Amino acid sequence: MTKPTLIMEELDLDDASVIADLLHRTAELNRSDPRRKACVVNLPDQGQLLATGDVHDNTPALQRIVKQAKLDQSPDHHLVLHELIHGPTRLNGMDLSIRTLARACAIKCAFPEQVCFLLSNHELAQRRQEHVFKDGGSDIDAFNHGLDHLYDDAASQVHEAFDDYVDSLPLAVRCANGIMVAHSLPSPRKIEIFDKSVLKRQLKDEDYESKGSATLMVWGRHQNQKIAQELADAWTVDTFILGHQQAEMGWEEKAHNILILASDHGHGMCLPIDLSQTYTRDDLIEHVVPINGIRL
Repeated sequence: MTKPTLIMEELDLDDASVIADLLHRTAELNRSDPRRKACVVNLPDQGQLLATGDVHDNTPALQRIVKQAKLDQSPDHHLVLHELIHGPTRLNGMDLSIRTLARACAIKCAFPEQVCFLLSNHELAQRRQEHVFKDGGSDIDAFNHGLDHLYDDAASQVHEAFDDYVDSLPLAVRCANGIMVAHSLPSPRKIEIFDKSVLKRQLKDEDYESKGSATLMVWGRHQNQKIAQELADAWTVDTFILGHQQAEMGWEEKAHNILILASDHGHGMCLPIDLSQTYTRDDLIEHVVPINGIRL
C-alpha cells in the first residue's frame, strides 16, 4: 500500500482536471460513506481516531497529521479534518490553499472509509462567496484569484468541483464512546433559532443561509455552560471536540464538556482517541499531541 505522505507528494497540483476530479470524487465518497447517517458520520466502538482543529493551508501540519493517523497500518484508524483552506500566507495577494485541500482529498480517495471531512465556516463562506476579511483583504477574493492564477481558463472546473465538495460535507462525527467532533456549535445568542434536529436529517438549502442551522453551527463562538449542556442532552453527547476558535497553545477548555483544538500554527495540536475507551474532557487534554513534534 502506498504511504499517505507519498500520495500527497506525487499529486499533480497544476492540472485543473486532476484537482477537479479529486474534489468531485471526494464529494461522492462523502455522500456515500457507509458510516454516514443524515449529516453525521458514526464511528465504531473500536479502533483509533485522530481529531484535529483548523488546518488553514498549513501543509507541513497536514503532512504530520496524516503520518500520525497511520491510515495505512489498519482500516480501524480514522482521521477527521476540517477548515483546510484560507491560510495566512498569500502570494501577491493570492490564496493557493486549494492545493492543501487537494492533498487532503487525495488521502480521502485512497482511504475512503477512514478519512472524514467536516463542514466549516471558511469553506461555506467560499462556497457562498460571502466575504471573510483578514489582514485588510477578502479571503474569498484571494482564493478566487488563486484558482484563476493556477488554472487559467480551466479555473471554472475547479470552482464547480469545490462547490460540489462543500455541498457534500457532514456537520459532525459521532463516536460510540460519547465524543462528538464538529467544527463548532451555535453561539448562545443564536441558539433560539437553531434547529437541534439538524443532525438527524439531510441538510437543505435554507440550512446554509445566514440564519440557517448549518451556518449557525459552523460560525458559532463563545459557547457557555448552558448551551454546552443543552446540546449535549439533545444529542446524547458527553464531550465535544471543536475547532474554529483561537487556541494559542493548540488547545483550550470551553464550558465543562468542550475541548477546542487548533492545528494551524506553531503550537498546533492533534488528539489521538481510542474509540473503545471513555474519556472526560480533562482526560482528552492529557492526550493532545504537538503537531510539530511528529517526525516526518
